[in-house]
Amino acid sequence: MKQRHIPRRTCVACRSSDEKRVLLRVVRQADGVVRFDETGKAAGRGAYICATLGCIQTARKQRRLERSLKVAALDEGLFDDLQARVANESGGDSKPHAAVHDIIRVGEPAIEAVARPEPDDRSGDSTRFHESEGS
Repeated sequence: MKQRHIPRRTCVACRSSDEKRVLLRVVRQADGVVRFDETGKAAGRGAYICATLGCIQTARKQRRLERSLKVAALDEGLFDDLQARVANESGGDSKPHAAVHDIIRVGEPAIEAVARPEPDDRSGDSTRFHESEGS
């Protein structure tokens, strides 16, 4: 059976890509009102952010949501609301990205990526980067 396509979006704060339903969506509606979109389907210009306190703080400090939504300023209450939602979902812990995402994706198996060095074809060395032998 063919697997169904899962939409992916990028967090405006950390630029990591994840499943759309795992990220929080903030939307600017046609009338200019900016709000948290619980359904992920509200009409308007949307921006996605990871469900971590770190990403929310980065977005606040660096004005990433304002830039993405093309607005001059956002109400600080929006950031407080997002932080409260993340704190409620994670049980108050400030966990790294993967741990928070595992909490949100209840019942899904975790995917683990392992980085391996690429072999260097020229020297037979197993590391990708090495010092040059001459000056």
